[in-house]
Amino acid sequence: MSQMCPNCSFDNPDDAPKCSNCPATLQGLLGYRTTLGSRYQVISVLGCGAMGAVYLAEDKRLVGRRCAIKENRPDANASPEFQAQAREQFLAEANVLGQLDHPGLPKVSDYFIENERQYLVMDYVEGEDLDSALQRARQPMSEELVLFWADQVLDALAYLHSQSPQPIIHRDIKPANIRVNPLNNKVKLVDFGLVKLLDPTNPKTKAELRGIGTPAYAPLEQFASSDDHTDARSDIYALGASMYHLLTNLYPPDVHKRVLNLEQLTPPRQLNPLLSENTERVVLQAMEIYPGQRFQSAEEMRLALRSPAKSTPAVPPAKPAARKTPAPISAWVFGLVGLMVVLLILAGVSYLLFGLGGNTPAIAQPALSTVEQPTPTPTELFVQALGDAPTDTPTPVVEATPTVETAPVETDTPTPEATATASPVPTNKPTAPVQSVLEASLVGTIAYPVYNGTDFDIYFGQADGSGARLYRKGASQPAFSPDGTRIAFHSWRLDSWGLMTMDVSGANPIIVANFVEDQLPTWSADGREIVLLSRREGDRKSRLIRVGSTQDRTEGIVISEGEYPTIGLDGRLVFRGWGRTAPGLRSATTSATDLQVLTTSERDTAPAPSPDGQKIAFMSQQEGNWDIYLVSANGSDLQRLTDDPAEDGLPAWSPDGKALAFVSRRGGEWGIWVMSPTGGSQRLLFEMEGSPDGFVGRDTNASRGWTEERISWTR
Repeated sequence: MSQMCPNCSFDNPDDAPKCSNCPATLQGLLGYRTTLGSRYQVISVLGCGAMGAVYLAEDKRLVGRRCAIKENRPDANASPEFQAQAREQFLAEANVLGQLDHPGLPKVSDYFIENERQYLVMDYVEGEDLDSALQRARQPMSEELVLFWADQVLDALAYLHSQSPQPIIHRDIKPANIRVNPLNNKVKLVDFGLVKLLDPTNPKTKAELRGIGTPAYAPLEQFASSDDHTDARSDIYALGASMYHLLTNLYPPDVHKRVLNLEQLTPPRQLNPLLSENTERVVLQAMEIYPGQRFQSAEEMRLALRSPAKSTPAVPPAKPAARKTPAPISAWVFGLVGLMVVLLILAGVSYLLFGLGGNTPAIAQPALSTVEQPTPTPTELFVQALGDAPTDTPTPVVEATPTVETAPVETDTPTPEATATASPVPTNKPTAPVQSVLEASLVGTIAYPVYNGTDFDIYFGQADGSGARLYRKGASQPAFSPDGTRIAFHSWRLDSWGLMTMDVSGANPIIVANFVEDQLPTWSADGREIVLLSRREGDRKSRLIRVGSTQDRTEGIVISEGEYPTIGLDGRLVFRGWGRTAPGLRSATTSATDLQVLTTSERDTAPAPSPDGQKIAFMSQQEGNWDIYLVSANGSDLQRLTDDPAEDGLPAWSPDGKALAFVSRRGGEWGIWVMSPTGGSQRLLFEMEGSPDGFVGRDTNASRGWTEERISWTR
């Protein structure tokens, strides 16, 4: 018997309290390769909560099919009557869900009860949930994308709410339960764990079995066990709250706080001045406390979002709209408010009597980026997707690129064991070298990524600081070939998604890997192969894959688990450990043999081997701030090269190995800086056209901010 880790899916003994691969506490989940229903073989954990989990599984009957299995665990302390009622409700609701068929909902294909646990089998939805995407973006999502997603969710809700004889209420809509396919931005509404079959003849429909949802997104009526129904308008509130979160990057206040203080809900345009007035109006109406003041149906809200939206930024921030006179408050609202007042009074008494509630630091709220952005205007994608009538998902207009052939990839996964070495202690940086030595190394071209507000572009800058130019739009993670004649990069364009190589002149483009999750290419020493990071598998684990760099090399081989691969001119692969390879930097051959541990901090990333293979520069948060470090190829002599309060990262060596370039935000503006390999003579080469940090909303699996970007230097 065994149990998988809820965090990394590593298989552990069933009596282990903590995961042996990561610090997570184990929760008694199913073991790797557990068979359910004599048919489904569990292979990883997709998500986990207090009352169950969602697993990725393989269907042994339909070879090659993967599915998601939602597990509900019974309450061990519940009475036999309660458990019987729970089983009855699960079977009834699962039977109804199995009959649903809508493109915005995963198809339920099977359900059963095994070992007193309830299992719901449904299609596995590729992509990522919007909550994870927002966390990685660290800034509000674009209004265009949020409206496009909301339109699809509303279409699914209209379908659910129109079911006969009983409408279906989801009751747990939130960003984490909306998954987006990065290939086309289609979304699906997942997790029917709290679904309710609305029976108008039974106003108390087993509320105690359904739970209350997630407080930040749940409407007030969902907290009460009363004669008042949760209905379609409850889902409207939850979707409005989800949009609020995505558009502002702030959780909406839970409804209890709003009942006590109606000014707790800050209008979205005060938090994100780029929002249109129409979107703000729709979100605020959807989040009205009283159901009668919200949109009364999904179709009504959908129509309101499709209304022409003025995109004038709110400068100065718009004042809160005048609120409607609230409808009469029902008795359960008075009771809820009274209960909260009593609790507040008791808390105050406890403080006075026992001295509880000492000084608590305020939680810092994330702020909007101060980088100027143009006033948003509806794009063709927005107009087509949100026009006067429902349409299929349009293909956005993108720049044309030469027709290229795609190299498919096969995988085969050996996992080597690392030889651990003692973790070195950083030493102080030595005295700076003579300035003239550094200046002599400033030749050639530096390729670097710039985020333009919605996408990435690659720029070429002269190493002597004499000028820079835009090289390619919709691309990032540049890596020059060893001879400097070709460049590899991640393409964000919809017509050439994946990893590409081409001549530096722009000729002879080749797509070497067309999975959206394939990124961070690095060339082998002879230029014939490329090692890349991929999260293409359903478990989303980070793996390093070796592919051919030319059209006639089509196979790909998984060589290790890991992240951020780089290859030195000596042919050694250096990468960031992940999963079974453990945190820190690792070194190996490109066949993943002779694996050596270089560092042991999980905050180390972006390794850059020196041209002679003797040193490895990297970025790390070992001291709390992103700085550049240096370590010998054998893992010894760790040095910290930068210690400025600003962020420093993404090191790249000069072709002669006598200088290090890096990006820094010193002075408040991003630029390409340079220093000697000992950390001396640090100075600005040239300012960048923008930040290397950003999020491409249509690519939620591959876009992870500047720590998965890189710069590259060639002659």
